[in-house]
Amino acid sequence: MMQPRCRRSARQQGFTLIEVLIAIALMAVVSLLSWQGLEHVSSARDWLGEQSQDQAMVLRTLGQVERDLNRAYTGAPATAGAGTLLPPGIHVAQSAGAALLDIVRATPDGGLWQRVTWRLRPDGLWRYSGVPAARYPLPEPAEGALLMPGVTGLGVRAWVPGRGWRDPLQPETARASGLEVAIDRRGPGQPERYTRIVVLP
Repeated sequence: MMQPRCRRSARQQGFTLIEVLIAIALMAVVSLLSWQGLEHVSSARDWLGEQSQDQAMVLRTLGQVERDLNRAYTGAPATAGAGTLLPPGIHVAQSAGAALLDIVRATPDGGLWQRVTWRLRPDGLWRYSGVPAARYPLPEPAEGALLMPGVTGLGVRAWVPGRGWRDPLQPETARASGLEVAIDRRGPGQPERYTRIVVLP
């Protein structure tokens, strides 16, 4: 007598339509989260790059101010009756409510002198330089370059030992031993101020 065929004890393995749809939905959510994470990383990288370039510009500007002041003429005054607070190669004036810094400095290669002027304009802080010459009168600074956009203020103070900070526009009989240059700039959230203090000879 023949035996009947045995029924299969296990169902055929596989995924239902509902399971497939749930898996696709989960993969879509994970992909979306990954994309947002990559977008945040890319935005942070761009922001860090912009901040790095901005800080490099600030450091270049402050460094150039310091180099100009360190090369300033420190000998006898070129004109009679010059003040004694600052060296004769450094002159501070007032222009449109901000300090104007005029410097007679030695050229980097030596042997010649050059007039350099730091001036505040509506679009930012400019540095003008004249043609180097061997004797007075030196050519007026004519060639200018915008070194720091967005600057709203340029201030200069002189340090007199035993007396503290002094306005270089006020008469003073003592010689300053240091000069502070302050640069005010519009920031994204609040105003920013950068300062550099230079020791005077």
